[in-house]
Amino acid sequence: MKRLNGKLFLLFLVSCFVFVSQVCAHEFIINPVKLAAVKGETLPFSILSAHVFMVSEEVEPVANVSVKLVSGTSEIPVSLTENPTLMTLDGAVTLAGDGTAILSGHRKGMVWTQTDSGWKQAPKNECTGVIKSGKYEKFCKALVTSGYPDKGYAKVLGQTLEIVPVTNPARVSPGDELTVMVLYKGKPLAAEIFATYDGFSDDPNTYAYYSRSGDDGLVRVKVTHDGTWMIRVEKKEETPTPRYDSHVMRAVLVFGVG
Repeated sequence: MKRLNGKLFLLFLVSCFVFVSQVCAHEFIINPVKLAAVKGETLPFSILSAHVFMVSEEVEPVANVSVKLVSGTSEIPVSLTENPTLMTLDGAVTLAGDGTAILSGHRKGMVWTQTDSGWKQAPKNECTGVIKSGKYEKFCKALVTSGYPDKGYAKVLGQTLEIVPVTNPARVSPGDELTVMVLYKGKPLAAEIFATYDGFSDDPNTYAYYSRSGDDGLVRVKVTHDGTWMIRVEKKEETPTPRYDSHVMRAVLVFGVG
């Protein structure tokens, strides 16, 4: 496991240029109105597509997005409605019991192609002047605690790319470290991770923390502030097809501190 410290800050700034293709993209974020609720409460939430955490900049196609509430052994699909004013997809869930529930979201893969005349939402075999093309698929989990937090936070959902807390986020305070595991197709993945909290910056693609998981998939995130946090990771499969050059997957974990 590798982590950044203050002495390596300059190196981090340089590395940002290396990682720019990873971070300069809309994040797929589930944003509940709050992350701690009471049993039986109806909890509204929104799906954001954002460069700034948490300000949505476009509405994801509702037909390409699915959300479910995972609580214990129960998995309940959740309906979504478009909100053109806030540029979100909105929904609501009812927390039936105590413990930690997970709002799990999936944005189906969409193919975008960069051409000499700009980006097009189309496969490369339907475009001319192709520079590069990718299939972009996104996953998100938001942890919601009702009553006493149980071990629901550690449940592996089987998302293709997934961030799973190893320590309980509900027990983390500013100054603590949160350990998570990055999984790809159910196996540990070594990858760069970025983390930030709501209100850290109004600048696009600006993160409060950077680190890298080891071959065991484990990585620690230093929690420096209370509020709503987001951890994100990306995996790129260089598997060219007639339709696109690569398959880019991104996963986000949302949790509350304090």
